[in-house]
Amino acid sequence: MIDHQTLTATQLTPYETYSECTITATSLPSKVSDVTLDNCVLTGTWSQSEWLDCTFQALNLANQDWNQAVLYRCHFQGCNLLGTNFSNGVWKTVQLTDCRADYANWSGAKLTACTAQNASLREAYFRDVTFKQGFIAQQCDLDRASFWESPLAGVDLAASTFDQLEVTPESKYLRGLVLNSFQAGTVLGLFGVRLK
Repeated sequence: MIDHQTLTATQLTPYETYSECTITATSLPSKVSDVTLDNCVLTGTWSQSEWLDCTFQALNLANQDWNQAVLYRCHFQGCNLLGTNFSNGVWKTVQLTDCRADYANWSGAKLTACTAQNASLREAYFRDVTFKQGFIAQQCDLDRASFWESPLAGVDLAASTFDQLEVTPESKYLRGLVLNSFQAGTVLGLFGVRLK
């Protein structure tokens, strides 16, 4: 374990755990694999960075720019992702657990087999997102999240909560979306359907 160090992303060594370190992005897109970052501070812009098989624990990434970042088999655990820009990124088998990601932006991203559990995703943007092999949100707060112009086949929100959800009210976008009966009433309201 390496702790209390100041490093650049290029200095991160695979199969190492970094605790309470400060890690700075380099001017070139960073490529990082097989590391655990525990309670570290990440500074700089992480646009176009690439992360493979990494674990992010208790990081504050609020309002950071991760536009066009690529993440494969990564896990965010207990992280603050408030307002983080993940737009136009590529995520494969990425997990969010116990994270706060209100106002985070995944617009234009490609998400494959990703999951969120016990996460707050209030007013998060999933606009024009391509979901492949599903997206499962369990015990998440999705109130006022936006899935505008995102085809939702395989997206499962049934075990989560929301009072309002922004979706495109057309069958080509809603076909295959999994909701519970309470949530279905909210979405059907977009079509002018009232349930009694």
